[in-house]
Amino acid sequence: MPAITVRASKLSRMVGMDLTPDQVAELLARLGVSVDEVAGDEVKAEYNPNRPDFSSHAGLARALKGLLGIEVGLYRVRARRSGWRLIVDHSVKPVRPYAVGAIVRGLGLTEDDLVELIAVQEDLHWVLGRNRRKVAIGIHDLSRVRPPVRYIARPLDEVRFVPLHGTVPMTCAEILERLPTGRAYGDLVRHTGLAPLILDGRGEVMSFPPVINSSLTEVTASTRDVFIDVTGTDPEAIGRALNVLVSHLHDLGGRVYTVEVVDGRRRFESPDLRPTRWKVDLGTVAEALGVELSGREVVGALRRMRFGATLRRGKVLVEAPPHRTDLLHPVDIAEEVAIAVWDRLEPEVPKTHGFGSVLRRTRVEEVLRSMMVGLGFTEVINTVLANRSVLRRFLPPDSPGPVRLLNPASSEYDSLRTTLIPGLLNNLAANRHNPYPQRLFELGDIVLHDDSRPEMAKRSLRLACASSHSQASYTEVKSVFEEVSRFLKVELVPTERDYPFLIGGRSVALTNKGVEVGLAGEVHPSVLEEFGIEMPTVIMELDVESLGLL
Repeated sequence: MPAITVRASKLSRMVGMDLTPDQVAELLARLGVSVDEVAGDEVKAEYNPNRPDFSSHAGLARALKGLLGIEVGLYRVRARRSGWRLIVDHSVKPVRPYAVGAIVRGLGLTEDDLVELIAVQEDLHWVLGRNRRKVAIGIHDLSRVRPPVRYIARPLDEVRFVPLHGTVPMTCAEILERLPTGRAYGDLVRHTGLAPLILDGRGEVMSFPPVINSSLTEVTASTRDVFIDVTGTDPEAIGRALNVLVSHLHDLGGRVYTVEVVDGRRRFESPDLRPTRWKVDLGTVAEALGVELSGREVVGALRRMRFGATLRRGKVLVEAPPHRTDLLHPVDIAEEVAIAVWDRLEPEVPKTHGFGSVLRRTRVEEVLRSMMVGLGFTEVINTVLANRSVLRRFLPPDSPGPVRLLNPASSEYDSLRTTLIPGLLNNLAANRHNPYPQRLFELGDIVLHDDSRPEMAKRSLRLACASSHSQASYTEVKSVFEEVSRFLKVELVPTERDYPFLIGGRSVALTNKGVEVGLAGEVHPSVLEEFGIEMPTVIMELDVESLGLL
C-alpha cells in the first residue's frame, strides 16, 4: 500500500488544533489509515489505495476537520473560468487520447510543500494511473506558458526539447533510450512510434507525457501560479486524478480556475468539481452497521465526514465532494457513517459457542478434485479476471454480458469471468510444446449479474475440464460426464444442442431434473485456431451450484 509520513506538528497547524503524535495515530486509525510507527513528531502510516486524497497532510487535515467537528458539511472547491483553452488534437488518439487541465493561482509554496506536491503527483500516478499507464500528470509554472495549450502527437525523432533537470535538447526517441524515466515508461508510447506532447501557444514543449516534463516550465518554491495537465487512456481516471490534485492545492491556499478543453466537437470546462449524488436508504445503513440510527443521526454523521446530506421521505440524499474517488455503492456511504459514529458502536460477544469445522462447500470441492484427478486430469488455477471480448465468444447472444471492472489494471483483464472454458483453452495454448495427451480441469468461481443482491452480482462454483490430443472426440467427454454422474450420484442427461464455440452435432447440454446445469462437446476448429491450439479438443463444464451439492 502507498505510504505517508505524517508530521504531527504540521498536521496540527492545518487542522487548527494541537495534536500529539499519539493522538494523530489514533485519529488516522479511525479514518482507516494503517499506522506502522510513531517516532518523535512523525507518524509513519499506509493508506488504502482507494483513498488517494490521503496522500498528503492537506487531504488528511480535510478529513480530520470534519471528524473533529471543526468544519462539517460538503467540502467545496469553487472554480472560476480562466479563459484558457486546452486543444486536444486528433493525432493523439492512437497513443493517449484524453486530456484535461486546470490552473491554480496564488500559491505560496515552501520547499516542504513542493516535495509533498511531487509525492502526491507520484502517488496518483501509481494509485489511479496504474504506474502512468492510465494517467500522467504534468505541473507547470504558469508564468512560462503562453495560451492556448495544445495536446498533439509527433514522430518520436521529430521534436527536440530540454527535459526536466537537463541542459541539452533531446528528441523524444533519445529521451526514451538515455533517461531513466524514458526507459521506465517508454513502452507506454514506443510501440506507436509517436510522442504525445503538450505545447504552449508559441510551440514550446511543456511536457512529453507520460515520460517527462520540459525544463522550460519547471515548478520551484518561487512559483505562484501553475498549469496542470492530466493525460491518459481513461477519461474518468484523469478527471478523478485532477480533482484530487486541485483539492490539495486549494487547501494550500490556491485559487482554482477552469480550462476549456476542446476535443474535436466536444467542448467542456475542466476540472469538473460538481459533487456526485447518492440516494441511500436508512435500512441499508442499519443493515451494514448492525445499529439502528435515526435519519437525523445519519445526516449528522455524514456531514462530519465532509458530505452534504439531507433527509427526505426515509432516504438520505448525499452529495459527495469531487476528490472522493472511492465511492462505488451505498454501502460505501454506510461505511462513512460507521467511521463518524465509531465511538457509539459496541462489540458484542456471540451468543452461541461452538467448534469450527470445514464448510460443506469445502468438502464438496475436495471430493470433486479427488474425482477429477482419479479420472486422469491435472488441476489448473486461473484468475477470475478475464477479457470481455473473449468471454463474449462463449456467451449466448441474449446474455447481459460479463460483470465489468470499473478501474481495471489492464485492458486485457477488464471483466470477471462467466465461464472457465477460455482459461482452460489458454492453458492448452500455452502448453503446445509439452507432450500429448493433455487433460486439464479447473474448479473455481465465476461471477454473474444478479439484480436481487446489493452488490448486483453473485459467485457461482463451476467445474470444467478439457482434453486435447489427436484422438479427442465426443465419446471421450461423454465417458467423463457419465463417470461424474455416477460418482456424484446425480443424473446428468445429455440433450443435443449446438453452441457457437462447439462443433454442431457433437455437443450437448447437460440437464438435471429438467434444469440445464452444463455442457459438453468438441471445440470448434475456428475457436482452436483463435487460441492457437493444434490438436482436437473436447470440453465439459458443470454448474456445481445447480446440482444441489452445496
